[in-house]
Parts: sequence; C-alpha cells; structure tokens
Amino acid sequence: MSILDAFLTLPRQLETSFGVAASGPSLERPRSIVLCGMGGSAAAGDVLRAAYADALPAPALSVRGDRLPGYLGPDDLVVCLSYSGTTEETLSAFDEAAARGCALVAVCAGGGLADRAAAAGATLALVPRDVEMPRAALGLLTGALVGTLARGGLLPGAGDDVRESVASLTSAADELAADAAAVARRIGARMPVIWGSEGPSEAAAWRWKCAFNENAKTPAFSSSLPELDHHEVVGWAEGTGPGFVLIVLREAGEQPGIARRIEATLETIAAADLGWMEVHARGASALARTLSLMLVGDVASATHALERGIDPEPIEAIASLKQRLGRKGAR
Repeated sequence: MSILDAFLTLPRQLETSFGVAASGPSLERPRSIVLCGMGGSAAAGDVLRAAYADALPAPALSVRGDRLPGYLGPDDLVVCLSYSGTTEETLSAFDEAAARGCALVAVCAGGGLADRAAAAGATLALVPRDVEMPRAALGLLTGALVGTLARGGLLPGAGDDVRESVASLTSAADELAADAAAVARRIGARMPVIWGSEGPSEAAAWRWKCAFNENAKTPAFSSSLPELDHHEVVGWAEGTGPGFVLIVLREAGEQPGIARRIEATLETIAAADLGWMEVHARGASALARTLSLMLVGDVASATHALERGIDPEPIEAIASLKQRLGRKGAR
C-alpha cells in the first residue's frame, strides 16, 4: 500500500481501532493528563486536545521529548503514544512516569512499549499494524486513544463522535481529495505557510507543516491566530511573500471574531504580496473537523510530492540523523 493510499484509509482506521481499544478497569479521574509522543505518533494527542479540551475531566498537555513536568505523580495520568513501540524518547518518558507512580496508558502496535506496559500493569491499547509508517497511522492511534479514555470513563459519549467522524469523512472523501489537489496545485514551487486558530485548526496546521516536511520534502511553517498577530504579521514586510503561499484553515467551531481577524490580518500584510487560499473543515463534531483538516494536509503533501516526481515515503534525513545519534527507534 502506498503512503497516499494509507492516508485515505483514515476513516477505516479510526473505526477499527476505536472498536478494539483497551477495555481495562475504569480510569480514576486524574489531576492532569500528559500525552507523550514524537512525530506522527504525537499527532493523536494533538487531536485529543483539539477535539476534547472542554470535555476532558482534567487539563491535558503534550510532551514531545522525554522530560516530564516535575509535578507528576500518582494523581496524574500519562499516556504514551508510539506506533512502532520503539521510540526512544517515549520509552524514556514511560519509564520515568512508572517510577513516579503515575497512572499509565500505552498506545502502540507492539515493541518495547507494549512490553513495558505489560510488565508495569498499565492499560495497553494495542493497535493493528495495518500501515508501515507512523505518519500514516493517525486514525489507528486516535481511535485507540479516544476509545481507551471513553471506556475508562473519562470521555463519555465519544463513541457518537467517532461514528459521526467515520461517516462524514467517508461521505466527503471526494470533496476532501479535491481540496487536497487544489492545495497541491496552488503551492507549486512555493513554500507553504499554514495558519490555524485555537482548537482544531491550530492542531491541523501543525500536522500540515509536518506533512509537507516529511512527505513533500520541503520547508513549511505553521502559526496560529490570534498569536501570530503579535509577531509574524510584522515579518510579512513589503515584497516578502512571493516565495510562499498561505493556506488558512477554517472550521465551524472557531472562536468568534476569527473571520474578521483573518480579514484584517491579510489587509495589514497586503504589501507582502502573499498569495493565499482557505481550506474548510467538514463534519459536525470537533473530532471530525480536526481529522478532516489533517487528512487534507496529508493527501495534499503526498500529492504535491508525486506531482514533482518525489517519492513521499522515504524520510532519509531522519534515518541519517538517528544513525548519527546511534538510535534505531521509529516513531
């Protein structure tokens, strides 16, 4: 299966992994939820925070690395996400969280993380190894994460969101593919800059940035409104825009005033001569809207690569970097 085909299986992945998510004992209401992961595996944590920030019973934060917040202890829940189960930083975070007595959930397709979870008596959400690359396993990891928290009593009602997301992503497949093709054409030889706003589109903007880095093998940048109006807006000085193209991600749940802020920001930087376009999310739930935006970015980045004669699958720079560092772990 090509990586492009793998991206398009996201709805099926989500449905499958939600259905087989860990169904262990109920999870005690934690003081905080910490989501540990790297690269493509960390994206599932971003989806959770974007879609359920207002529904989770405790504040949730992401850790991209192996350094845990100092306050963590037995009252906190640490969720470690690694599709391969071999990510060095995530394994280190799991070990540290276990040493501190934290409640633990592991989401993976096997590897050392699964072994550690079994040895520690942690809740293990074992996902099927249906795709080769972690960046193409977004639906598998997200479904398992949401399903495990739902079955543990921390996200009641999430099953309805998953069913709606699967249905809306499936029914809108042609429209999402058309959006992705339009994005790839619009970018052409320029560098993409992606703007989101607090919530689903902010998480999706970061996913787009990473997707264009890995799949299209090009620099890409992401920012979020209103924060970017406090710094980036100054950088778009007169004549700085022609080498870039701006994609503004929009969704029905964005904060009031964002539409006017986007308009005002674009007016302010008009002299930069920065071409731009909007991409709109689909779906009724925040989960569906987050995933629909991420899916468009994944497909657009792979399509952009193929149209330029580039294979989107290899990530040789990462492999080379790991070799230089003496690491073997995938993400």
